[in-house]
Amino acid sequence: MCLIGLGFMLTQTASAQTLTVKGQVVDAKSNEAIIGATVSIKGTTKASIADASGEYAIQANIGQVLVFTSIGYYLQEVTVGTSTVINVRLEPSDVMLESTVIVGEFGIKRPARAVGAATQTVKGSDIAESGRENFVNALQGRVSGLQISNSGGTPGSSSSIIIRGATSISGNNQPLFVIDGIPVSNSSFNPIGGLASKQGSDPVVGTRELDFTNRGSDINPEDIESMTVLKGAAAAALYGSDASNGAIIITTKKGKVGKGIVKYSNSFSFDQAYRYPEIQTKYDNGMYGNTNYYTSRHWGAEYAPGTVFYDNVKNL
Repeated sequence: MCLIGLGFMLTQTASAQTLTVKGQVVDAKSNEAIIGATVSIKGTTKASIADASGEYAIQANIGQVLVFTSIGYYLQEVTVGTSTVINVRLEPSDVMLESTVIVGEFGIKRPARAVGAATQTVKGSDIAESGRENFVNALQGRVSGLQISNSGGTPGSSSSIIIRGATSISGNNQPLFVIDGIPVSNSSFNPIGGLASKQGSDPVVGTRELDFTNRGSDINPEDIESMTVLKGAAAAALYGSDASNGAIIITTKKGKVGKGIVKYSNSFSFDQAYRYPEIQTKYDNGMYGNTNYYTSRHWGAEYAPGTVFYDNVKNL
């Protein structure tokens, strides 16, 4: 009886043993890594996301079932044994990408009709054919309730998105970008950091008068397969508070089986200035007589005698 009881205890201990399971998720046909593939434990909310190499790591008990999923692929289930390495090859699916979305918090796929937020899909080919350098501008008029605001008409000027109107006077009103499961901000990068909010009598003047392009412009329109726009605060239930203004889910193109195809596209533009502004050469950048090179205002200290100024017109 003692031996039987001891054997039962050892069996129970082994079955409850926690392992760190690692491995790689790849395409069964092309053998390419599947970036952003979701690895979850069946019956729980515990999950992990595959990195840029398709590799993942998750803690699971022996006997638990790992569920491997990714948009465009059939799911696959694997029972955890004593091995700590589980490599998986997912078979491509014929299901339309627009029919599912990824829940950001746990990586769970849901039908679009099951999501609380209103959804609308835009094809990547429509974005690419618009010829816009900043793909954000190509969404204008393609999604109902979406408004694009441009800071100016110069090349590289920033563009912001507002879905269904602004909700904050001083806070962020832009939706969250999710590219292949990775959240990305569309905010304008400010290299000066917190200085942009300093005003008044502070001699360190901010950079509100400068335009730093939005980070959405870094996305190549030719790389976009499809876009799904989630409207309203209900998107926060999927991606957290950062998506309280909605979310734009971008799925990029992946390699396909077949002959290699090379596509090239480019655009060129030329501008000719018809008038040059007069430049003062008495005061340095700054304010209140203090030099500050982080601002474009010219009311700092006087230039030192003998200062050489570069002529942008004659020295072209």
